[in-house]
Amino acid sequence: MTTTAVQERFKGPYQKQLTELAELIDWLWTEHDKSFVKAGDDRVYAFGGDGYIVVLDESKWDGTIEFITPSGTLTIKPGEGGKTAVEAANQDEKGIKQILRSGTEGLRSYYERRYWSTPRQP
Repeated sequence: MTTTAVQERFKGPYQKQLTELAELIDWLWTEHDKSFVKAGDDRVYAFGGDGYIVVLDESKWDGTIEFITPSGTLTIKPGEGGKTAVEAANQDEKGIKQILRSGTEGLRSYYERRYWSTPRQP
């Protein structure tokens, strides 16, 4: 998925932060080994380390995403009118943006420090 396609998908106050998170999720999905856990009919995946975790199913942005950071937890899911809804307990818009920003940076930092990535199959 290109940056342009992702940016068009997100609208509203969290567009920039959600675009950065989407780019990170796409990178993780492509570059790192993954396995799923069955939850009902869904395959659920988790990426994380150093206190930063993103949990999503195989539909990615068409399902619910839980984003857990040391400073708070967000629920991201499809909202009304095709917009992506971002919810957090006891957080205003500024707080949610900060959680998205720090969480994306924390996950990226954790995975970039790793000494390996999944070899690609020919």
